[in-house]
Amino acid sequence: MIEYDTILDYMPKNGLRTVVHQGLKNAGFNVDEIRVRTDRPLSFVSGNKIYFVKPDGALTAGMDKGFIVERFSLNTLFRSICENSVYAYLDEIRQGFVTLRGGHRVGFVGRAICDSDGRIENFRDISSVNIRIAREIKGSADDIMPYILSGTSIKSTLIVSPPGVGKTTVLRDMARQLSGFGIKVGVADDRGEISAMFQGVPCNDIGANTDVIENAPKADGINILLRTMSPQVIITDELVTDREVNAVCYAKGSGCAIIASVHGSTFEEVKEKPAFLPLFQNHVFENLVILSMSNSGSRRVETEVRQLK
Repeated sequence: MIEYDTILDYMPKNGLRTVVHQGLKNAGFNVDEIRVRTDRPLSFVSGNKIYFVKPDGALTAGMDKGFIVERFSLNTLFRSICENSVYAYLDEIRQGFVTLRGGHRVGFVGRAICDSDGRIENFRDISSVNIRIAREIKGSADDIMPYILSGTSIKSTLIVSPPGVGKTTVLRDMARQLSGFGIKVGVADDRGEISAMFQGVPCNDIGANTDVIENAPKADGINILLRTMSPQVIITDELVTDREVNAVCYAKGSGCAIIASVHGSTFEEVKEKPAFLPLFQNHVFENLVILSMSNSGSRRVETEVRQLK
């Protein structure tokens, strides 16, 4: 239950906290997500399975038996996540998520308020909150490390994974292990999920030789690390934009190895995305790692490694 304590601290001190706490105690497995929706049943997600939480904390497959979350409770939870200062968290809110101490990520949706150019300025009437529970799993990168370290050289590696399978967990363990080999590691952690920094100290074990830039836009973070920390390898999560891809290509061209992740299910799917084309045209990566959930829907992650060069 220790890993859930931070999350429970944010829960409103009413029925919701009690039900979530009891439900977590009753779960005989790791809960990956806590789903809170206005006027709908509270649910837990583990692997590919959804469990509804009854008012007494028992878990059930029947959604009609789940504890119904009142609007007041969800609004109170949202304000608590924002430390009762929504204005201070506007940058995160515009992106649709807030990262809590410990690396837990809280996503939310509702009615978006947009400016004249269609860019999201804020959210109102929050309708759904998804609390993704971060865990350190030391050794999760063991199967991949032999492909990354070859003698004294570091092989740049791209991790492809659908959401929720565990790529951030693997990246975190890679940082820890590479650091343990005396390698200078830089982490561009724009959402704070890899390191989970709190007042300048990482809550997660990312190694003694690892330097982190947190909350900066990913491309800026990569460039700052290159200029200031002379990393031998830069690790970053979830490449999306052209600017991020260009920063990765520049870093690799500057002699720094890159370990990064993207959302996807197959290599072919990733190659078809125009934003990622420069990664392959410039031969940025030597290894491709595909993570997927086991067919049984359990938390066992299946790993496939391809060597691109």
